[in-house]
Amino acid sequence: MFFRTVIEEWQKVNKLIRGIEWCEAEIIVSEGNRGLAASIVSGITYVFQKYDAIIVLEDDCVPSVSFMDFMYQCLEKYANIKKIFSVSGYAYPVALEKGTHDIYGCGRVSSWGWGTWKDRWQYFEKDYELVKKLRQEKESSRNLAMWGMDLESMLVGNIRGECDSWAAFWALKGVEKEGICINPYESLIRNIGLDGSGANCGVTDYYDVLLMDKNKQAFDLPDEVYITEKTVEAFAPLFGSYTALNGDKGEKEKILVYGLGNYYLRTEERICGEYYVEAFVDRVKKGWFAGKPIIKSSDIAKYKYDKILVMILNNEDCLEVKEQLKAQGIEPEKILDGKVLYG
Repeated sequence: MFFRTVIEEWQKVNKLIRGIEWCEAEIIVSEGNRGLAASIVSGITYVFQKYDAIIVLEDDCVPSVSFMDFMYQCLEKYANIKKIFSVSGYAYPVALEKGTHDIYGCGRVSSWGWGTWKDRWQYFEKDYELVKKLRQEKESSRNLAMWGMDLESMLVGNIRGECDSWAAFWALKGVEKEGICINPYESLIRNIGLDGSGANCGVTDYYDVLLMDKNKQAFDLPDEVYITEKTVEAFAPLFGSYTALNGDKGEKEKILVYGLGNYYLRTEERICGEYYVEAFVDRVKKGWFAGKPIIKSSDIAKYKYDKILVMILNNEDCLEVKEQLKAQGIEPEKILDGKVLYG
């Protein structure tokens, strides 16, 4: 019964597409279900055999009447500015005050009603090691934390067969290249696949937006596009990390955080609001997180700090760590228990 229903729905879509008369169309029908990621990537690669720019519109992304004008103008204006990685007609649900122009730059690729150029797409690759590589350096780890805190879980989902994402690899490549992604303040795309019908989306209304309700044919586009600190702050609750914003202005106590796990990540907004995080101490992880070094307990003496915040939920492990720190000569009053402070 399920198979018959799928075939019937496919036949309806196929008939609809073959009935297109309002534009020139080249229709390619696969012999079998290739899946989301393979279909998108192969389609983009095919188009770039003939053209230098592309607009990608999936079936659950509903465009406004102004979408194509917006994409044409952006793709033409920024074709030779290599730092601009992609353009999207979707406006993220972030608290960002509209600027003097119709667009802003961010560091996160949107795959909903988007476009790019052939010379940018050449960087695309399915590199499962890229997250690990980005965490080996200070600045790249901060860039990853600002724009892609969710991307590692998406890669894990691919491996487990829980999703079929190509966009995670594309977004990671944008992070690696420090690319600027253009988005409008008013959305020209609405994703209707967030009711569970869309692949990889699940069920949520968090990303639902109102479409621009006017037919706008000319957009105010700046000659230069930058990523402002206000934009970085606005994206922190969405894809980013408050740790990446945690700068040292001299007004907060400096701490070392012992334990870089989910407990810290759930509490980082409060912690970063109260303290300046100098480094993380972790027994397993290494490298950098959000621009902060991850060190071993034996390296603590090399750092200047006011307190050590222990973010370990297990009572026995937490007690063991605190006793270990005391044995290293650290005064008890400098050791803070995260469970006491944050529950």
